[in-house]
Amino acid sequence: MSGSPEKLVFQGQDFKFMAAYSQYSTKFDKASTDEEKESLNHAISSLHRGEISYEEFYNLINKGQVEKRFHRSQITTSRKFEYRRKEQKQDRLKRHK
Repeated sequence: MSGSPEKLVFQGQDFKFMAAYSQYSTKFDKASTDEEKESLNHAISSLHRGEISYEEFYNLINKGQVEKRFHRSQITTSRKFEYRRKEQKQDRLKRHK
C-alpha cells in the first residue's frame, strides 16, 4: 500500500449526494483505522457510480453504531375548568378523610 487512504472529493452533484458526502466526510475524519477509511471510500465511490442505493450507503457507513430511535412521550392535557374541578374534588376528599 502507498500509505493511509485519502478522502475522496466529488464536485457538482445533486443535493442527496452532497448530504451523503457530508456524512461520509464526517465519518472519514473520525475514522481511526485505515480499514475504516477504505470501507468509507468504497461506499462513497459505489454510491457515486450508482452501484448501491442511498439506503445501502447509510447502512454501510453506520454499521457498528447504535441506532437512535425517536420516542414520543404522550402528553395528557385538560381544560382549565376540568383541572379546577379535579383539584377541588381531590381537596374535598383530603379534608374529609
